[in-house]
Order: sequence, then C-alpha cells, then structure tokens
Amino acid sequence: MSRSDAYMSDAADRVMIADLVARYVWALDYGTAEEWAGVFTPNGILQGSIEGMPRIVGKQRLIEFSGDLRRTVSHLHHVTTSLLIKLDGDRATGKSQLNEFMSRPEAIYPCFHGWYEDAYEYVEGRWLISSRTVHMPHPENTQVGKIGEYFTEFWKVCENYRD
Repeated sequence: MSRSDAYMSDAADRVMIADLVARYVWALDYGTAEEWAGVFTPNGILQGSIEGMPRIVGKQRLIEFSGDLRRTVSHLHHVTTSLLIKLDGDRATGKSQLNEFMSRPEAIYPCFHGWYEDAYEYVEGRWLISSRTVHMPHPENTQVGKIGEYFTEFWKVCENYRD
C-alpha cells in the first residue's frame, strides 16, 4: 500500500514539529538563550495562562527572559510529552503535557505539572513557534515549601515581563 504525497508531507511536518518541541526543551535546559529564542518566530510570544505569569514578545525579550529564568531558578528540567498536532498548511497548532523538575544538591524536586498550547508557522523551510501558552492548573505549587523558596525571585522577575 503506497502513501499519498499529502500523507507523507503531513507526516514530515509532524516529525519536524515534534523535533521543534524537543529543541525548545533542550535549548531551554542545556543550550543558550539565543538557541532557545531561535525556536520562535521573530515576534514569537511566550505567555502564561494565569495572572502573574509573564508575557514575552520578540526574540530579544525571550533572550532576556531565558537569562533571568536561568539566574533565578537554575537547574530546571522540562519534560514534554503527549504531543498533539493539527496541521493547516504553513500553520499548525499543538498541545503537549509539561512536567518540570528542579535538580538541587539535596534533592530533585517536582516543580509543577501543566501543558503547553502552541501555534506554529512554517518559515523559510522550517517550523517555528509563533505562540506558546503555559497552563499551570496549580501555580501555588511553586510558592510553597522548598520549591517556593527557590521560585520566589523568579516570580518577582516575572513582573518585568508583563504587558
């Protein structure tokens, strides 16, 4: 049974978007701020779905935010799973589950669970994130106990990234 050209094209797009989601995580956790911002379109947006979370627009602000994130809550590890993708030509949308952990000398802490909702664009031969919304059903998890201590400065810094 042969596959149609459209089927193969859709499969390739899905693989490339999955790769994009993986590159986001690897760049954020282990790469440079420029690599991380490079997975977004020039006017890409990262925002939270709840009050108090930042809204960052554009590569320069994304680079600045990445530096602040690493400075305030270092050694984060993002795990993204269960990727759903809906293709629409040179645009697509997606959802994926997010689990975040923090590695510290005394322990590995689960920080929070949530999900991403994304919009993607095919630009100059590659897929990029045009918009990523972080959903945290229980943001209070980052404000109590040892995790709360580690995240205090991060939440203060987020005030600089609100429109």
